[in-house]
Amino acid sequence: MRIIKNILELEENLSNTYVAIGTFDGVHYGHQKLISQAVEKAKEKNGTSVVFTFSSHPLELINKHRAPKSINTIEEKLYLLENLGVDCVILQPFSQEFADLTAEEFADILKTKVGASEIFVGFNFSFGEGGKSDTGDLIKLGEERKILVHEIPAVYLDGQLISSTFTRSQIPEGDINCINRYLGHYFVIMGEVVHGKKLAGEILGFPTANIKLAKRIYPKTGIYGARVKIQGEDFYRYGVVNIGVNPTLKPGEKSVEVNILNFDKLIYGKTVAVELIQYLREEKKFSSIDTLKAQISNDVERWREIVSEKVYGNSSENR
Repeated sequence: MRIIKNILELEENLSNTYVAIGTFDGVHYGHQKLISQAVEKAKEKNGTSVVFTFSSHPLELINKHRAPKSINTIEEKLYLLENLGVDCVILQPFSQEFADLTAEEFADILKTKVGASEIFVGFNFSFGEGGKSDTGDLIKLGEERKILVHEIPAVYLDGQLISSTFTRSQIPEGDINCINRYLGHYFVIMGEVVHGKKLAGEILGFPTANIKLAKRIYPKTGIYGARVKIQGEDFYRYGVVNIGVNPTLKPGEKSVEVNILNFDKLIYGKTVAVELIQYLREEKKFSSIDTLKAQISNDVERWREIVSEKVYGNSSENR
């Protein structure tokens, strides 16, 4: 998947592209409905599917105090978009220069630089200087430039409008099964494996990959069953994830740690993608190290049994 970091600085012009435009935080179920239409049309027309999105939330520039915490990091967003089969992502900085573009100037960029044949946007899309223009304006500007513009209607699940705002509100204390349903994919946490205090491996005998924390929303604390993709591998392994503060060993220190089943290699410095599948139990403080060790062993065996009964996606043979 090609990544363009600033369309305004791109030397060449793209051509015959089918473009989904949006912030796409979470790349949730509704986003996927929109993006998949661009991907499918690009295949049908032998063109290139493009997602035009931003390297930061527009509110970071417009009104920083109102800017929400992100569901995904940029790295996670790109990971999810690649999984959807997108050919190219324009990761546009939402700078003052970009924010000041008029609706006509933005439409010209979509025609000349992006090479749009067709454009796909949501029902609540706004653009242009001050966000004054809407989908109806883009349709008219598209007609003038021979670009077909599609407005994708709102997407509902169980009577609930699926949006980034709604999904974001569910994550901190919500049920992971419901969150995954709204997202349309497993909740993903990506990050570099960094050195922790190595207490789990040295004291408990359960080596864990400590994932560098990012500025984003995390699910509620607890123990999760997950699948894991390690940088350089093209398959999933399975693991047990602890999101929380490790009250028995490291009280108060927030962390995300994953014990990858049947795996003991050193992967410091590598990026891992951890996809949360099932909530196993809440995090709690144990009276002794031995009690904690027994519980972790139970967690691992429980998840191993669940995985053996139902395979979640493609995996290695380590389950």
